[in-house]
Amino acid sequence: MIDFTNKKVIEYPYPITIVEECFDDKTLGKLIEEYPDVSGEQTVMGGRKNLKAGEWLSEYPTWKQFYDYLNDESLFQSMINDHSEELEKWDSVITNRNSLDTDCFLYLDIATATDGYYREIHRDTDKRIWNFLIFLNDKDWEGGDFLIHSSDKMSMYPRQIFDTSMFDLPVEKVIEAKKNRGVFFLSVPNSYHSVSVQSKTNTPRNFLYGSYSYRGGDVFNKRSK
Repeated sequence: MIDFTNKKVIEYPYPITIVEECFDDKTLGKLIEEYPDVSGEQTVMGGRKNLKAGEWLSEYPTWKQFYDYLNDESLFQSMINDHSEELEKWDSVITNRNSLDTDCFLYLDIATATDGYYREIHRDTDKRIWNFLIFLNDKDWEGGDFLIHSSDKMSMYPRQIFDTSMFDLPVEKVIEAKKNRGVFFLSVPNSYHSVSVQSKTNTPRNFLYGSYSYRGGDVFNKRSK
């Protein structure tokens, strides 16, 4: 369902793939038309509302089709093959012997963010292997940008960084929300990213967040230079 022929690969500061026009027009229209109401969900992670993929998928056929597409072993193995060198570099436990059928799993959230939403500089939890965001509407607010940070001067990689005065993590790339734009990245130990504070929201920032994760815990044996 995702058209990876439209991809742009960024190697620094960690492997990032940006895909323009992820979905064909018909599929995108259906995903937007079927977008679930998350207004009643609990506010989490800096001010967004999430709806985790679950039983509700049966009521939304296009979202169910997309979930099934992601939850497919061939896509999972393709991701591992594409990032084999980087996985080896960080002494990852993940190889092509791992599987969604045994020790890994797909995680998918539908999310909406309005004024006040932000994320501190962080990397995702240790069980994450490969993460992705897909924006479902164009930017109609200030801030709320997805920021990619480098960490060349660091030797250890804490998961979250709230006090930026203690660390040197320059912004290497700013990725603005754009309808049908996807951001995919390997969740290596230095995959630092953040979201700037969102304000003056006219239309909520609708997006999906997903990942492949490892049931056994930490994906990487090496978490320092």
